[in-house]
Amino acid sequence: QRLESIQDLHSQLSPLSELITNPYELERHGRGESYHPTQRPDTILRPALVEDVSKILAFCNEHLIPVVPFGAGTSVEGHVCCLQGGISLDTSLFQDIETPTTFDPSLPLPDAMARVGAGVTRKTLNQALRHTGMQFVVDPGADATIGGMTATGASGTTTVRYGTMRENILQVECVLADGTVVQTGTQALKNSAGYDLLSLLCGSEGTLGVITSVTVKLHPIPQHVMAAVCVFPSIKEAAQAVAMLKLSDIPVLRCELLDSTSVAAFNAYKKDLPDRKVAPTLFLEFSASSEQILQEQVQMTASVCEEFQGSDFESTADEEERKALWAARHMLYYASLNLRPGSKDAIITDACVPISKFAEIIDATAKHVEEMGVVGPCFGHAGDGNFHCILPIVPGDSEEYIDKLHHISNRLIERTLKAGGTCTGEHGIGYGKIKYLQQQYGPGTVKMMKSIKQALDPNNILNPGKVVIV
Repeated sequence: QRLESIQDLHSQLSPLSELITNPYELERHGRGESYHPTQRPDTILRPALVEDVSKILAFCNEHLIPVVPFGAGTSVEGHVCCLQGGISLDTSLFQDIETPTTFDPSLPLPDAMARVGAGVTRKTLNQALRHTGMQFVVDPGADATIGGMTATGASGTTTVRYGTMRENILQVECVLADGTVVQTGTQALKNSAGYDLLSLLCGSEGTLGVITSVTVKLHPIPQHVMAAVCVFPSIKEAAQAVAMLKLSDIPVLRCELLDSTSVAAFNAYKKDLPDRKVAPTLFLEFSASSEQILQEQVQMTASVCEEFQGSDFESTADEEERKALWAARHMLYYASLNLRPGSKDAIITDACVPISKFAEIIDATAKHVEEMGVVGPCFGHAGDGNFHCILPIVPGDSEEYIDKLHHISNRLIERTLKAGGTCTGEHGIGYGKIKYLQQQYGPGTVKMMKSIKQALDPNNILNPGKVVIV
């Protein structure tokens, strides 16, 4: 009966909208990249217009049908799992991109921003920006959609320089549970008018509204870029070097730390690339407006690394050589799975701590993994205190082994919260981390979140069972 009513709804939408019941697509839309069990929707609706989204939500709100927004499906905490069935609302047809034009001396300078549909991926956006000399800088690794990145408050390797999605969005168009279309934020670089609804929607994970377009900030493509790597005797020294780089105010573009297991995973996985020394390794990238400034940054970094027993410092400005230096970091997820043949999923932690506690927490995590006798490479966006531990899962793993993985993840978050950090620096809560939210904020703050959810979605149709339980 629910499916029949959704089919009737589809007939009222614009001609380009789609209704999909293909079992493969239902499976994909009910899982994402998560290790959590698949929870399929009853059907998939792919609207073509904002008006379609408004009609869908108004109908579903009236008939109490759950709606789970879907972007590229790259989330890892069960965000797209349809826990109560219903509709997976796929935003991939929202592909409009309004970019600044190429510089013309006869015209006013364009604003460094672009308005993009929620279904546009970050790589597609940057391809469209190539002629402008500008770029969208938030890089979570996966080719996620801009709408999905906004909904999860994503970040990535460039956060140390440019910040997260929260610092790189200006305006969001969103459809509320009752079908109301709203605009939050402005195109101005600052705004103090009323409640900060823009930040409220960023990180809301589809529980407060369906994002249909986002106005993002753009940044110039650097004229001069250089990559560097340096190895250390232990994670502790490498992390301490990162803290000193931050205190020294050296403008690093990217700063990633891999433990020995991560480097070993790369050596076992890569093709046609030289082995890297199996030791904790910092991967760094710098950009500047001149070659001289760039060289000064690299030299100062090399000196800081040397203070903390860093060695084998390599740097290069050649693009292909830079890609080769960074290959270990970019391949890490699949290299980690390769350490356990047959593995297709993994528990991926993403704790974030104050920089002063980074060395202590990541070192303790790596030691805990070793003590438990499981596979678990540790690495992180060291420049902002965010790190991951990838714990691969093989079908048929014993209950004892799975319990060990969850024990490592739980202890990691306990240490992180005690250090004043957060249980998720960039992946979000989904339904996989709901249990940690009250530990992090306390019951009063969670109650406040529930009040917001109930005010905007009183019938609890928007991604129910995620972030907070109402």
